[in-house]
Amino acid sequence: MKLIAAPGERSAIFEGGKRLRLIAYLRGYVSLVVEGKSLERFINMAVSRGIRFWDVAYLGRERIVLRVRLGAVRSLRHIARRTASRFTVQEKVGLPFLVGRARRRKALCGGALFFLATLYFFSLFIWMVEVSGAKRTTPWEIRRAAAEAGLRPGTLRWRIEEKEVEQVIKERFPAIAWVEVDVKGSKALITVAEKKLPDVIPNAPAHIVAGKAGLVKEVLVLEGQPLIKEGDTVLPGQVLISGEVVPGGEGEAGIVPGVPRYTRAKGIVRARVWYQGYGEAPFRERGERPGRTVRSLVLKTGKREIKLYGPGSSPYFRYRLRVTAKKPLRWRNFGLPVEFIRREYVELVPYEIRRSRAQARRLAEERARKVVSASLPERMRLLRESVEEVRAARPEGIIRVRLKVEVL
Repeated sequence: MKLIAAPGERSAIFEGGKRLRLIAYLRGYVSLVVEGKSLERFINMAVSRGIRFWDVAYLGRERIVLRVRLGAVRSLRHIARRTASRFTVQEKVGLPFLVGRARRRKALCGGALFFLATLYFFSLFIWMVEVSGAKRTTPWEIRRAAAEAGLRPGTLRWRIEEKEVEQVIKERFPAIAWVEVDVKGSKALITVAEKKLPDVIPNAPAHIVAGKAGLVKEVLVLEGQPLIKEGDTVLPGQVLISGEVVPGGEGEAGIVPGVPRYTRAKGIVRARVWYQGYGEAPFRERGERPGRTVRSLVLKTGKREIKLYGPGSSPYFRYRLRVTAKKPLRWRNFGLPVEFIRREYVELVPYEIRRSRAQARRLAEERARKVVSASLPERMRLLRESVEEVRAARPEGIIRVRLKVEVL
């Protein structure tokens, strides 16, 4: 029977050994140099006992080299004694030997584990916030708005609410039409798309139009042709000073008859404008306000949840629950089959406020005044203010007021 394959041939006894190399590496294997005059008997006895060899090579007439799993070495010693053979270990390969070396180098392994743990710990935080797509709005302003929403360097990744940050940025900058927050590793990328506004030509012909309805009190024309005069009532969008100067108009002596001139209208038009706001306040108000807050963190693997800290359920009778889930160490479409689930329990405390008629009216006026103040221009002069109580047909336990303001 041919046991050792000649060059270019393969022995049937060793067929399939390569398929077991991965398992052998995990269990550990050794490379042996076997010497003796009964090598065929040595191999036959080993094979009959279920011991597999691979990478067998002929070194001489009475020497061969082979690889065998670590657990079979003890059995091979008995076979070697019975066949008057001997073997020496030439190489040790596999996971058991790596573990053995690690045990002898505890300081090195401890340092490596500490380094990996530190690296993982710092990977849980956001260290870089980048802004892409901003042209008219500066990246610094967008990063400041994101920081106010909770996205800043040094923040834990699972505490970031992407949708909330996007909403804050869109509300802060009306010129931004679309925004996306994408957290990848320790970097957060804020991508924005700004609205396409028409180009403003500095010296192009233009009119001056009314922004509000009002009663004109003063007209000062610096450039253009006025279309209104003092005492006129104007509506929103109405042209006040035209950029198209018609020949023969006021102050236009010397213009070629029949040829209009186009210019950029300049001037000041002051008018009395009225604003009004509505506010209400009940005599008796009931509701719930947020109180204490507790948080919990859970590690979920499949259907199993492992509590890391915090309560397992809400400690409050009435509460509002907010749940966020984050998957750590994601790379492209791959990630660990675990996720961190953060639960926030906010206590809802019932309250009841009773107000007198004077207190309710004062609160209703304050609310109406806030509505009016939000629409008033920066430079204006207050002329008159009046408050009118809106009465219902029957008592409703609530006061409604309407505030009217006249400004110039």
